[in-house]
Amino acid sequence: MTDPEENRADTPDNLVYHLRPVRREDVTLLHTRCFPDREREWVAELVRRAHRIALSGRGLGIVAESGTGEPIGFGQLTLWPRAAEISDVVVAPGWRGRGIGTAIIKFLIGAAREMNAERVEIGAAQSNERALALYRSLGFSDDRVLLLDLGNGPEPVVFLALELN
Repeated sequence: MTDPEENRADTPDNLVYHLRPVRREDVTLLHTRCFPDREREWVAELVRRAHRIALSGRGLGIVAESGTGEPIGFGQLTLWPRAAEISDVVVAPGWRGRGIGTAIIKFLIGAAREMNAERVEIGAAQSNERALALYRSLGFSDDRVLLLDLGNGPEPVVFLALELN
């Protein structure tokens, strides 16, 4: 599989970062920098789940790390029988708009291909126009809308799909 450690990017504003597998010791910094609106235990469970799916060969969790070693983003891929799912993609405030989210998603799409997935799905709250625009620009197409509770009560969530054939 593609090695996240080898995936490095130098952006137009000279921001250097790389992608690597998530580690258990990332929980505290991911919580404070990327998921401050969530409970720390929620982030810890997210990281545990990423490790479980990686060990089973059904996916992975990755961290975008700045050149100084600071976690500045996260994303996860899970293989399901029907499709691969990219979830929990986040880039820390202050680091957004620099291509980090795009790099995370592109890396996870590549990993899904290597895992022989035929389809990748990703979702975002209907109110998150920025994320939806990014996913569409990467080739995802609207697939369905579900009413889900993402932490603030039920809201419409748009699921988009990308065929990998």
